[in-house]
Order: sequence, then structure tokens, then C-alpha cells
Amino acid sequence: MSRKTPLLLTSLAMLALVAVTAVAFAPSGILLWFSLVLGALLVALSVLDMRTLTLPDPLNLAVFALGALMVWQTRPDAWPHHLIGAFAGYTLLVMVEITYRRMRGRDGLGRGDAKLLGALGMWTGWAGLAPIMLVASVCGLLSVGILSLTGKRRFDSTSAIAFGPFIALGGWIVWLGADYLLPAGLY
Repeated sequence: MSRKTPLLLTSLAMLALVAVTAVAFAPSGILLWFSLVLGALLVALSVLDMRTLTLPDPLNLAVFALGALMVWQTRPDAWPHHLIGAFAGYTLLVMVEITYRRMRGRDGLGRGDAKLLGALGMWTGWAGLAPIMLVASVCGLLSVGILSLTGKRRFDSTSAIAFGPFIALGGWIVWLGADYLLPAGLY
């Protein structure tokens, strides 16, 4: 078996899960199609980040542009909430990145993570940012904890961790659960 086979199988399983959850939770019609494309982009970003610790600008831009198109097509009156979400999501993680670099003297968060959170802010509006980061942080900590406890990987203060997949998961959960998680009219 090739070393890439487990990643390929994981990617296919993730795409299947995206399709099932989108059909189950996304509204029908055009929002379902937007959701399916968003899910596929998030899977691609997650796989690339796990393999290379990078989130390519073209894919982040595609998430942003698709979110802008979705807002324009389905909720044009909510533009301000979504633009603020995009700006605030990006700015929040850039501030974390800069603060960490000044405190520790090295990079600790990639700019791609900030771009991804900004792009997801376009999808969920500003009200979705805190839930996205809560899910991402909890899942990231659980993942590191489980990998450490099982001995699958050792972590120290300089270990690199792909945070993009956790942001993507948080964005996916918040997007699909927006009706239940976010105040009406803000997403």
C-alpha cells in the first residue's frame, strides 16, 4: 500500500461525509449546491494543510468568493454582517499571529489560517466567528491530547500543527447549524 493511500481514503471519506451532512442539514435548492462546493473546498484545504502545513491562497479565495456569491444570491440584506465577519475573522487571527511572533520570536500561526477564517466569516457573518473558533480550538486540543496519550505523536512547544482542518471543521459545523447556533438575521 502506498504511503498516500490512507490520505486518499481519508479524503474520500471526508468528501462522502460532506455530501451526507450537506444533504441532511443544508436547506434545499441553491444553498445545498453552495454547501456542497464549500464542503469540497474545505476538504481540499484540510488535506493540503495536513500534508504541507499550507492553505493555498487560490483555495481560500475560492471559499471567500463563493461565500460572497452565496450572500449576494440568497441574503443580500445581510451583506454588512458578512463583510464584517470576513474582515473580523481575518484580522483576529492576524493579530494572534503577530502577537505570538512578538512574544515568542517565531511564527506560530500561518497567514492562511487567518485567510480561511476570514473566508468563513463571509459565509457565517460575524456572529459565526466565535463558534467557529470554539469548535476549532476544542477539536485541535482534543486531537493533540489523543495523539499524545496514544503515543502516535509527541508534541513540544515547537511542534507544528495544521490548524486549518480544525478551522474548516468549525466553519462547516457552524455553517450547517447556523439556524440553531446563530441569532436570526445575523448570518
